[in-house]
Amino acid sequence: MSRAAYDVAVLGAGPAGCAAALAHARRGLSVLVLEAARRPPVRLAGEWIHPTGLDALHRLGVDLPAARTMPALGFVLHPDDGGPPITLPCPDGKPAAVIRHEDLVTALRAGASGHPGVTLALGTRVRSVEHTTVTYTQGTGPARHVRVRRVIGAEGQTSLVRRALRPAPAPAAMVSRTAGVLVRGAPLPVEGYGHLFAGGPGPALAYRLDRDTVRLALDVPVLPLRSEPLPAFLRRCYTPLLPEDLARALHDALAHGGLQWAVSRLRPRDFHGRGPYALVGDAVGTCHPLTASGLTFALRDAECLAHTRTVRGHGRRRRAAGRAGEHLAAALHRIFCDPGRTTAELRRSMYAVLRESAGERERMMRVLCAEEHRTTALTGAVLHVAVRALGERLGVDVREGHPAWRARGRACAEYAAWLWWMCRNRSHPEHPSPADTP
Repeated sequence: MSRAAYDVAVLGAGPAGCAAALAHARRGLSVLVLEAARRPPVRLAGEWIHPTGLDALHRLGVDLPAARTMPALGFVLHPDDGGPPITLPCPDGKPAAVIRHEDLVTALRAGASGHPGVTLALGTRVRSVEHTTVTYTQGTGPARHVRVRRVIGAEGQTSLVRRALRPAPAPAAMVSRTAGVLVRGAPLPVEGYGHLFAGGPGPALAYRLDRDTVRLALDVPVLPLRSEPLPAFLRRCYTPLLPEDLARALHDALAHGGLQWAVSRLRPRDFHGRGPYALVGDAVGTCHPLTASGLTFALRDAECLAHTRTVRGHGRRRRAAGRAGEHLAAALHRIFCDPGRTTAELRRSMYAVLRESAGERERMMRVLCAEEHRTTALTGAVLHVAVRALGERLGVDVREGHPAWRARGRACAEYAAWLWWMCRNRSHPEHPSPADTP
């Protein structure tokens, strides 16, 4: 039965919205969740949950279906320098989890609808949000007006709540596209890990979705096609990165048109709402999907908001918690996609540092998994890589006969520009695209 007033209204019943509803309901509040789609979306969206995200789900009382969830122990990085792969385990031995997006949404919606404090209204269309009054319709029924004390926008990047708060928000920057392919029967180089393959126009990520299915996610630059169809470009540029079985499976999938697409539109996660209006998940902003942090950010947003008295306080806490991860995502995307000399040197140095130091491997994974929030930790890792790369660059320039002062000055200026870019940029890389791209 509908009511005229609730404590909280949540717009959107995806992972962020359902988690926000459960987090508030578990604190004794009445929650109305409004969602236009009656069924979970079947699309290329978040499927990887870091250990901190799993901890949040456990605290919310949500159990993922064991038969549809695959554990993941971390990542294996396959460099393009001819050296051996680099294993990056999850911190403290806690596994991550991989689950199809629609299965995750189904589990969260079941958890939300099963809680007595949550009213889940599917097939609804929100007409307006004004003065903490939400107006919506369900089917062909009349408009309903609900008074609330807090409104949560969890409808993704096109959030109505965000638009109401900021009528003309800065547009999100489109930095790449992700081509998603499901391949059957292909083994991974090391089972139980996600695999990142470098060396193409963008990196390729592979992880197991179920016992027979591997997800391949290819980061594709945003450039117009030149002289070949897109599937042919993907075969030419990405199959050489992969082991033989995965390359063959990708070739077959492309031949049969088995592609899904998602656009990486990035916006800094620096605005979490105002007054009684709050944002969670992608409605706040997005970083590059290379670090697979979107779901974990969304779940932690929801939990933080429910435990924070004011939206302002919530925003302050979440900005601090996400800043290092956003910087890391932007830096890694540039590291793997920018063909410039300085970036190539940093990439080789990063490989060397990660191979040599278990401490640096753990530090990177703690930031990536949203367990380490201090930007000083990321700064230390970046400086370690940069100092090593700069030292090698200076040695090469001197051996090639360049004047020492000129070589030092040019190299230091280029590295300073790269580090300055990283310090100020959390949204999108400003670097040239590879010459051989579509």
